[in-house]
Amino acid sequence: MKKAIIGLLGILGLIPIVCHAHAGMYDRYLELMNVLFALLKTIFLSQIVVFVFIKFSLSKFQKNIRLRLLLLAKRLCKNWWVNIIATWAISSFAISSYLYVFFMGAWLLAIVIFPIFWIIYLIIIAKSKTRERFFSGLRPIYYYLIASIGQIIVFIALFLINVIVLYGPIYLSDYLWGVYRFYSVPFGDDGGYILAKGMLEISICLAVPYLFLVLYRAIRFAICKFH
Repeated sequence: MKKAIIGLLGILGLIPIVCHAHAGMYDRYLELMNVLFALLKTIFLSQIVVFVFIKFSLSKFQKNIRLRLLLLAKRLCKNWWVNIIATWAISSFAISSYLYVFFMGAWLLAIVIFPIFWIIYLIIIAKSKTRERFFSGLRPIYYYLIASIGQIIVFIALFLINVIVLYGPIYLSDYLWGVYRFYSVPFGDDGGYILAKGMLEISICLAVPYLFLVLYRAIRFAICKFH
């Protein structure tokens, strides 16, 4: 009985030590999330600005951009193969930043949430009606193009921020470093790089349902051709 009590007390005594050992890691995680949330808010604001700029076309230049985006969206919808590839590429680029930050914010719960999301996403892509409504139709592709423009602007701005951080005034460099860059060595020092890497990983996961569609279409085509 005494040995059991001593063992239990020993285990309980190890808990604060383990927690203290992981406290630094969790602090780095919180710091990383602050950077990612700052980047995501910047992306969202940029996308809203681009949408308003294109939606409420007052000048000939704005109307020309809107028309060109609509024509591009129509072209991407004409051919099934082009449409599938474009749908994956454009939609993944537009939404992967939000998904990555969301799953990172969920932390351990992401182990449960991500498979559920992926199954729902797979079902939506597998059904032609839901796929066209939310991803591959003219309207969603048009909006994904606008969102992509806003996101590209942010990544260009992040590149310029890196230049300012390295060569700009000290007070401005310190502020931008604190908002958009990450200090901890295990994750690197560039919040934009971390986000871009996460977006690539999410995009690869989102490509799987489209690969199933392409494989299914190719098999059907081969069967029809040789029968």
